[in-house]
Amino acid sequence: MQHAQKLIRYFFIMVVGLLLLGGCAQTWSARVQQFEQWPDNAADATYHIELSDEQQNNLEFQAVADAVRAAIGSVGLVESDADNARFTLRVDFHNPLQRRWVERYQGPMFSPFGGFWGGGAGPFWGGGIYYGPDWVVTPVDVYENQLTVRLLDNEQAGKEVYRATARSESEEEELLMQLSLLAQAVFEDFPGINGQTRIIEKRLDQ
Repeated sequence: MQHAQKLIRYFFIMVVGLLLLGGCAQTWSARVQQFEQWPDNAADATYHIELSDEQQNNLEFQAVADAVRAAIGSVGLVESDADNARFTLRVDFHNPLQRRWVERYQGPMFSPFGGFWGGGAGPFWGGGIYYGPDWVVTPVDVYENQLTVRLLDNEQAGKEVYRATARSESEEEELLMQLSLLAQAVFEDFPGINGQTRIIEKRLDQ
């Protein structure tokens, strides 16, 4: 009887754990800072992406530029050649790897097998559930993704009329996904409010 009760308890804990994991939607967030003095007569205007010497013949930057092209279409701007474009678009992207120390919830761990588990407070056994400190500080390597776009108005002698920087962090490099999401973020609610800083969150399962 006791053996059967233990099996039922183990099964219940495993089912609850799977339900909790299944209910956790993966989300992505970015911090966006923007500045704008957007002209009133810029509807359906054209733009040209200007490359720096470092960006010339750079395959990674081509991916950056493609992500920006896909996102900027939503604000009504159309790509053109340098001689005929009203706006010059400059793009910069960085994703250095940095070390972070973060607190993470550890909680009890379940195992159908015997043994001991624990942490700094000392491990102990609890009938298949092993307990230790609830929170532990662990080192985590994260990519600091940052995308900056600038739009210069050639009808105003190259005056900067829009600048936005979006920043996110990811434990995996995920270059193409991060580029796409950051590009969407810098043009969300374009041109926005001058000097505004906001947090943008998206569900990745949608």
